[in-house]
Amino acid sequence: MSMAPRRSLLSILALASALALSACGGNAQPSAPGTPIATETASPTPTVDTRPTPANSTGPGRNIPKPELPEAAKQNTKEGFEAFTQYWFDTAAYSLATGDKTALEAISADDCKLCNGYIADVASGGWTVGITWTTSGFVSDLTLDPLGQAVGYFMLDESPSQWYDATGKLTNDRSGVSNGRPKAIYASFIDGAWMARQLGQA
Repeated sequence: MSMAPRRSLLSILALASALALSACGGNAQPSAPGTPIATETASPTPTVDTRPTPANSTGPGRNIPKPELPEAAKQNTKEGFEAFTQYWFDTAAYSLATGDKTALEAISADDCKLCNGYIADVASGGWTVGITWTTSGFVSDLTLDPLGQAVGYFMLDESPSQWYDATGKLTNDRSGVSNGRPKAIYASFIDGAWMARQLGQA
């Protein structure tokens, strides 16, 4: 047999093998030894500041604990009514300082004028710095009026405070009041809980 046809056949086989290897490898290039493989970098998780921050001239308070309802305030007694009255003022101060009106709404009747005034202040986006109220000398015999309301009388100390609107403008700078005129609260005890119905001057 002639050697020429054999060489042609080997050339054809070699060319076919080279084409097959090229098709399998595509355009991929082997990585050089020691070259790191690229990986996606995860975005850092934003840090949430959970520290309690009192209200100040730049904004309302954050992460401030809500006032806790005292056990005494769950009783339909003079002591329970007194404890609830202080709790109501503590909750009002909390709402005004933090912008959270839900706790105050939960213990205030829909037609309570003073309650609604404070709730509206909170809903407007404003806030208050430094406000606290302290009740003293509470008196009540728990006698109900025709509307089913008990009335309590007390003295009220108010701390100095600053009131800001939603734009951060100072709208009221109160000096505070110590034992001014007696105050009154009207409230109902319904389903095991007190509800403020009106508050104001005695």
